Amino acid sequence: MNIKESIKTLLQTKFGGVVLSDARIEQFAKGLANVKDEAELKAQLNVVNLVTPFSGMKSDDDRYRTAQSELEKLKKPTPAPVPTPEPTPDPAPAQGLSIEDINKVISSALKPLANSLAGLQGQKLVTDRKTAILAKLDGASDDYKAKVVRDFGYMNFADDNAFGEFLGHVESDYAAHVQTQAESSLGKDAPFLGVGSDGRVKEASKAELDAVMSEIKF
Repeated sequence: MNIKESIKTLLQTKFGGVVLSDARIEQFAKGLANVKDEAELKAQLNVVNLVTPFSGMKSDDDRYRTAQSELEKLKKPTPAPVPTPEPTPDPAPAQGLSIEDINKVISSALKPLANSLAGLQGQKLVTDRKTAILAKLDGASDDYKAKVVRDFGYMNFADDNAFGEFLGHVESDYAAHVQTQAESSLGKDAPFLGVGSDGRVKEASKAELDAVMSEIKF
């Protein structure tokens, strides 16, 4: 699958026909290089569109293209005006922008693109980590899963090793939770002696206990 062409085609057919810059398409291709098929690519692009709409990216790209066009014009000196019959001093030749000024303009124009790509990569990392957490909680109740994912949302991890340590705690905590629930269920299954006429659990008298014990053969 040609990832660049597939991205362009999906943008045209599934996301309102937006036309993004080649630089942005190149960055998307690098960030989504591991997708397996077009269905997964479409799903990933849909996530991107929800976080940062493609229509906004198109506007940023259009502004960047316009800025580049204006820069090209500024690089060319403005021709001197045709002299009038009256003797007048020749105007000074127009000066183009310096390389430093040009770099500043280009850097400013590219900043929204860099921010959008950084947000895309961060969102993908969060999604992948949530998927890993939920895989460790297979069989857990929705409430338990929601609590663990909520706790994850409040945390920051220095690197993948730190997240891996957290994932280990998630797994061990869930195993302990399952054990506690099992023991609690066993306690609830314990028999009681009976229910009185008032609807409350009836406590056996000493005589009743002695009668029961006398029937038990050791």
